Amino acid sequence: MLTRFFAARFFYGWVMVASALAINLLSSTLNPVIFSFFIGPMSDDLGVSTSALSWSLTLRLVTAGLAGPLLGVLIDRHGTRWLGAACGLLAGCTMVALSFVHSLWLVYALFALTGFAGFGGPAGQLLTQVPLAKWFVLKRGRALAVATTGMAAGTTIAIPATQALIEAFGWRTTYAVFGLVVAGGIAGVSILFVRRTPEDMGLHPDGALEAPAAGGVPSRTSAIATHEQWTVREALRTPAMWLLLAALGCSGVALTGTLVHRVHYWTELGMSPALVGLGTALDPLTVVFSLMVFGSLGDRVPVRYLGFVGFGGLSLSILPMIASNGEAYTILAHNFLWGAAAGGFITLNNLVWPNYFGVQSVGALRGVTLPVSIAASGVGAPLYGYLLDSFAPGYVWTVSLSAFALGAVLVLFARPPRRPKAAEFAPPAMLARES
Repeated sequence: MLTRFFAARFFYGWVMVASALAINLLSSTLNPVIFSFFIGPMSDDLGVSTSALSWSLTLRLVTAGLAGPLLGVLIDRHGTRWLGAACGLLAGCTMVALSFVHSLWLVYALFALTGFAGFGGPAGQLLTQVPLAKWFVLKRGRALAVATTGMAAGTTIAIPATQALIEAFGWRTTYAVFGLVVAGGIAGVSILFVRRTPEDMGLHPDGALEAPAAGGVPSRTSAIATHEQWTVREALRTPAMWLLLAALGCSGVALTGTLVHRVHYWTELGMSPALVGLGTALDPLTVVFSLMVFGSLGDRVPVRYLGFVGFGGLSLSILPMIASNGEAYTILAHNFLWGAAAGGFITLNNLVWPNYFGVQSVGALRGVTLPVSIAASGVGAPLYGYLLDSFAPGYVWTVSLSAFALGAVLVLFARPPRRPKAAEFAPPAMLARES
């Protein structure tokens, strides 16, 4: 009775949203945008090329891909309270250890170890997004959007902080500071506030006082989110799954490659560090607002349309990069368009899996399909490094434009899967008897 009284006035799911937001904010120092500010100083200090150093990010993504299937299953079974704390400690400790390295091979080893924690790559999204998909149905889009703004807001804060700390104390001290914050912050939030499912607390999704009807999804959302629960094996047999994987794969190469190398590109064009920092910070700042818009639309508009707009906008954002000769407006235009479109891209990743295939096995499903995104993202950074060493930047950025455009088309054709009617599988003799 007390639980019902509490749920009628305040739903603990919003504490889960705030916790996910905080974890995303704290882990933002591990993402490729922030690494792009480390890659130059690290390259100079260690005496290695930026293309060689880019492989460290690839190794992190590879190990994250290996850890993804196990993380997904563990999240479905046990939640992310203690798992998230352990991952936060692992990620933070490896960042502190990076401040002591003097060998490229040690950098590779520590980045690879960080990948097993999940943060800094697509696997990290499992730890914050999968639980929320089980706490919300009617407001899933908004809840995931609010939580995901933590990454964008954290990146906005981390960009000037990273620049200031590196300039004042060097990249080693900066990594040590970030590592302590990540370890203490993520572990503390996970242990204190994170819980597995609303049912574990005697609650129901969205704070409803009664369990949802059979099928689990209110009729007014049935056009947006499925009421069926698909297994991993069943999902992998649908055309929608393979179209989505193809879209995320081709765009993943361009996404990571562009993010890691665009700061160096703007600097090479002669832009001042202050302008590069301002322009780069405009991207995640815009994402904060873009996510809220797309997240709210995600509760009413089919997610593939939002994904199409997101992919298309990312493609358009590359045009100012291709046309740039160092003009200030080109970096501002690129990052604004990129940030505005990224809200649609991120919302697609947040919602398409639970909306298309249900929440029962969403952790395992994302864990199994994660290696595709990981492989694409891992290839992007070094591939773009070699391409930029061999070709004019305009040609390389055209690859990004084309990859995002192709992703937009693939997502548009990825219609929600439908299970065939039982009659379609009936033997011919049975059909004859029925007629």
